[in-house]
Amino acid sequence: AAMNRSFFTPGRILALASLLLFMIFWAVWFFAYPYFMIWLEGYSFFSTLPDFSSLFRSIPEGLPGYVGAFLHQFFKWPAAGAAIQSLMAVWPVVCTGIIVIRLFDNPGRLLWAAFIPLPFFVLRQFWDLHMYFTVIYDAVFTGIMLVVLIFTLIRRVTIKVPKWIGSLWVNVCIILSVVGSSLYFLIVLDERNHTQIAYDRLEYFGENERWMDILEIVTPADARGDDIKRHYALLALAKTGNLTQYAFLYGLDGSNCFLFYDNINPLCLNYNAIFCQSMGMHNATIHQCYQQGIQSVAGIGFSSIRRLADTYIELKDYELARKYVDILEHSTCHRSWVKDRLEQLEAIRNAKPEYGYDEFNAKIAEVTHLISTMVDRNRNARTYADLLLCALLADAEGDKFLQIFRYIAQIQYPDGRNIPRLYEEALILISMVDPSAVQGFHISEETQQRFADYIALMNAGKGNQALRKYADTYWVYSCRAQ
Repeated sequence: AAMNRSFFTPGRILALASLLLFMIFWAVWFFAYPYFMIWLEGYSFFSTLPDFSSLFRSIPEGLPGYVGAFLHQFFKWPAAGAAIQSLMAVWPVVCTGIIVIRLFDNPGRLLWAAFIPLPFFVLRQFWDLHMYFTVIYDAVFTGIMLVVLIFTLIRRVTIKVPKWIGSLWVNVCIILSVVGSSLYFLIVLDERNHTQIAYDRLEYFGENERWMDILEIVTPADARGDDIKRHYALLALAKTGNLTQYAFLYGLDGSNCFLFYDNINPLCLNYNAIFCQSMGMHNATIHQCYQQGIQSVAGIGFSSIRRLADTYIELKDYELARKYVDILEHSTCHRSWVKDRLEQLEAIRNAKPEYGYDEFNAKIAEVTHLISTMVDRNRNARTYADLLLCALLADAEGDKFLQIFRYIAQIQYPDGRNIPRLYEEALILISMVDPSAVQGFHISEETQQRFADYIALMNAGKGNQALRKYADTYWVYSCRAQ
């Protein structure tokens, strides 16, 4: 028993408790928030170049912001990011515990006091996007601990602890309460945390072109109720060739469902950049990268720089590609990424940049500009055509839809057959006003029968039944739009 008491000294108990606390918080961050940490890395920027450190000497974030930017680099690996976040949470506990051990005659009774700083820190940790508060909070506790250590080395101080203040049960109950409340603050309290990680997961899947994964986690009901989820779901439908089947089921209600306009939310700017890059819109991608980057403290973020470098490589613009690769080479965590691009860079060293296309000569430039130019360049590509035609239908531009569909159908549906269901629905509806709309196109028997049933229900005064039965059709969308 005496040996056990000598082994479980206050210092060892503090070390074991801190290690256990670190493991608990590491598990929470790693399993609950991996995509959030990856997003934070892309949102941040760090460079070893002197002009970067000079920037932080001239802005309010100062040294804490510089340290935070350095640490955020490692968040690209969720295991490392979880370790950093957990260490920053546990460190004030360690500092306070050392202070208790150095100042009190029976520190074992007061070890619960070491955990008191934890919930106050965790309450603000998730939304400390630049780690400014985190670094200052840990620095303050480190400073106080060092002062106490130096002071007690010079002059021994012993403060007596009353017996009633710290029994074993008091320690256990207070520590469990404090740790439990901290976990509640981190996991449950703020509903914004769950919303953010859902968006970050979608962004990660979009960055890595995992379109089917997006459709697996975003239901039609989710898309109709959340603008960001709707944008990602519609993009995933377009990339998987399912847009003409499920566009209205997933809440398409205008061309603005494909891109965000006049929205400075970083999540929306990131989506715009992903959309443009996935569609091969190089000039628009570059523009969106700069829009996305200005949300970062440094005026640019790792996510934007990586996308710019890859875009300029695709454009065979060696000088600009080299510029952004060099910037990443002076960070701490991009050696492997840079190494993978060096061969591609060498391949375009003497190539002529491919900026030859004049967007303003597009034949159908009167409609949504970005998509229409890509349709004009790639008339055989269903993805671009579907985006444009669905956008026109969603904007209730029936006349423009018919005009452009005839233009596209010459290439994609030359025999007038195998037309997607959504286009058949639009053509047959337009034909009620303009019978020539279906001329040259074969409308399937199934669509004709369904339309006849829809009209019959509407004429019989069973409009609600018709709207429910054909809720995902263009007919119902058009009816409700009117």
